[in-house]
Amino acid sequence: MNCSRITSLVGVAAGLFAAGSVWAGAELKIDDESSINLGFRVQAYTIFSEQDLDGDGSFDKVTDFAVRRARLRLLGKVNKYISAFIQTEFSDDPVSASSGSSGGDMRIIDAFVNLKYNNWAQLYAGQNMAPSSRQTLTSSGAMMAIDRPGNNTKNLTWGARSLGKFSTSTIGDTNDSALSGQNGVRDMGLTFFGSGSLSDTTHLKYYLGFYDGIQNSTGLTDKNLRTTARAQLNFFDSEPGYYNSSTYLGKKKTVGFGVSYDVQDQVQGNAIDGYGDYAYYSIDAFAEWPLGEGTLTAEAAFSDLDLDSVTAAATRSEGDGFYVQAGYFMNNWQPWIEFESWDAKTVGGLGDYDMYRIGITYYLKGQNANIKLGLESFDPDINFSGTTESSLSTIVLGFYVTY
Repeated sequence: MNCSRITSLVGVAAGLFAAGSVWAGAELKIDDESSINLGFRVQAYTIFSEQDLDGDGSFDKVTDFAVRRARLRLLGKVNKYISAFIQTEFSDDPVSASSGSSGGDMRIIDAFVNLKYNNWAQLYAGQNMAPSSRQTLTSSGAMMAIDRPGNNTKNLTWGARSLGKFSTSTIGDTNDSALSGQNGVRDMGLTFFGSGSLSDTTHLKYYLGFYDGIQNSTGLTDKNLRTTARAQLNFFDSEPGYYNSSTYLGKKKTVGFGVSYDVQDQVQGNAIDGYGDYAYYSIDAFAEWPLGEGTLTAEAAFSDLDLDSVTAAATRSEGDGFYVQAGYFMNNWQPWIEFESWDAKTVGGLGDYDMYRIGITYYLKGQNANIKLGLESFDPDINFSGTTESSLSTIVLGFYVTY
């Protein structure tokens, strides 16, 4: 690439950042209808936790540093009816003595076209987040706690698993279904979406999607699509977009209720018992309400995962559980608490757990820049496999910047 081209690109990038607003990132106008919007997100963690390092069955103290998310986002608007979105994600590359590689790569995690006839009639085509729960549709740039609840990842493309250490690590005893979609956390397909007001204080949005899901090719004669549907009703203020926030920092007064249903046939095979179907549903409630000098935010959800118990491994993933979380925002500070529980279908309690989280966030510039500190206690019903330990403690200090 020659020097003049590099100079031009630098100039465009500088113009993009100079033109940006707080939430939308940096915008470059092409004409009265068309624009390009550039944004980014970086979340860096320091993790103090425990691990059996020497194989003696007891935990040792460990400290890790991690980039939880590092993303570039590009939104291109052609006109009021059509736009396209691309988002990348940082992925670590292990250092190899033979290859000499180090650092990481960026991969595409979102790539879709949005066709919008009006607010009630929209279509998302491409790779996007399937609407299997409220937390699945909660922006990673607008979370209240350090990360999403650990049992939110029980849906199909998130691996039918539970995450601990503030959702940075799979808890092996709660997941052995070996389910993995072609696109990881997102899925490829079509999503019909609409949002609007039924009255001044009542607001509705709906989702209906059809996706690739998981294609178990062994012995199948049909390609079974994944189907996901969600409806959400809000009172007082609305939450109109495709994605929600888990805290609006006092900018909304709303109470919302949602229900999601997510299904696909024959996602897991077993030569003896045949194929296991997948069914997941979730019901949720959310509220943000002025209270005293600040604002109270609360959220709760119950979910159920059914894999037909087609394998012994599947029973360690399937089951039902819930989470509740709450926070109080005042003067740029927000202390928060969270509790979740999961009951697996295994005999003897393998896969059952409770998890407690408590923390505090200081907002330097709202969701654009904040610092979070949290403590988590993960308590399985029986000891962790291969150890004498009955609980795992983690402290995370996280730094969040997004535009």
